[in-house]
Amino acid sequence: MTGKSFSIFDCDSHIVEPPAIWDEYVPRDVRAWVKTQFHFHTDTDVLLINGRAVPASRERSNAAEVGWPGWSKREVGALTPGTDAWKAKFGRLAGCRDPRARLADMDALGVDQVMLFPSWFVRLPLVRDPRAATILATAYNDWVDDYASVDRRRLFPCAMLPIQSVEDSIAELRRVAKKGFKAAAVRPCFSNGRYPTLPEFDPLWREFEALDVVLAMHTFPSREALTPEWAERIARTRGTGNGLLFTDEAVVYSPGQFVSNIVFSMEPTIDASESLGFIFEAMTWLTSVLMTGWLEKFPRLKCAVLESNATWLPLVLGRSRNFLDLYAFQRGPKVADPFETFYRRCFIAFEGDEETVYRLWDLYDNVGLWSSDYPHHDAEDAWEALELMAKHNVPEATQRRLLGENARRLYGIDPVLVVTERAKDHRPAILPW
Repeated sequence: MTGKSFSIFDCDSHIVEPPAIWDEYVPRDVRAWVKTQFHFHTDTDVLLINGRAVPASRERSNAAEVGWPGWSKREVGALTPGTDAWKAKFGRLAGCRDPRARLADMDALGVDQVMLFPSWFVRLPLVRDPRAATILATAYNDWVDDYASVDRRRLFPCAMLPIQSVEDSIAELRRVAKKGFKAAAVRPCFSNGRYPTLPEFDPLWREFEALDVVLAMHTFPSREALTPEWAERIARTRGTGNGLLFTDEAVVYSPGQFVSNIVFSMEPTIDASESLGFIFEAMTWLTSVLMTGWLEKFPRLKCAVLESNATWLPLVLGRSRNFLDLYAFQRGPKVADPFETFYRRCFIAFEGDEETVYRLWDLYDNVGLWSSDYPHHDAEDAWEALELMAKHNVPEATQRRLLGENARRLYGIDPVLVVTERAKDHRPAILPW
């Protein structure tokens, strides 16, 4: 595939938070304290969260900035991130922090427009202090808005909310909506013991409706131990640390923890959280809202399921319908058919190498959103998606919808066509060390 004739929208691409968010955008008088509540970027080895320091993995951190599709996953995975050999061959992509470098990379990736999501700030729900969460969300949103200001036609920021406080989340949602944000991200996990579908959050979702902002349900790896006993077992297996990788205590906040904890308690202690953790979070949220009629409480709310692949969608829809029928005597009057509800109200992101989506293209025709996951280590480009769609005989009209029209319809964004030819020999700019 050497060229294209229509605009492509990347619905789930990432920045990687720089030190400037804490050092420049957090107010000076609270900066030192806020850093104790949550401070982590790829220039540090320690995660500060909730007043304590937790050793963080430099390998995992650097992997967040190495996703260039021209580099094979086996080659990326063969070298330990951060080592001299890794730096010489790959290095960290500058586009995750520098918007001008990103625009050049987008040209090479075949991407005309993009919705920008955080990397480490998806951990924000794990912060306990509501005031700290609000300060951090405001700082992040202001930084990413400045990043996107370099080209408002192509770069669109997604906001983070301080979900610890419904009132503060509403205030921040109103603030960013005035700035022009089209979406705000919420992670489908427990935050301070509360799940986002509980009734106390209802005023926030009504505010999403009133402001016509998209609710972006964005997942993330989960690696905390389920109990103190599991934390001790993981620590023994790993031979170091306390077994807790993202927080400072044993908690239960995500269904993705189960797979991660089992594998971390075995040999070799490979990081398995990304294999199913993202998917489990999204499947749990979607099953919950479909089988309870939750979405019917908010008839104008637009939802996108992101960072969790899409091949599992038919399974969840089918199983939800099956058991709603089997337990019809328990079914409330507002619980509609899951298929009808999802296709009327929701969208779901897929990545370029998900060939099952192309084989079953008719199931995703009006709800599928292509994502690159740039600059993370599993990133794909639009050219691969176009080639695989052609291989599986996906109709051109469907290709246009999956690769851009659905996303722009969801977000209310006009198309811009910048890239028509595939770049030759593009080398992405690399961050200096």
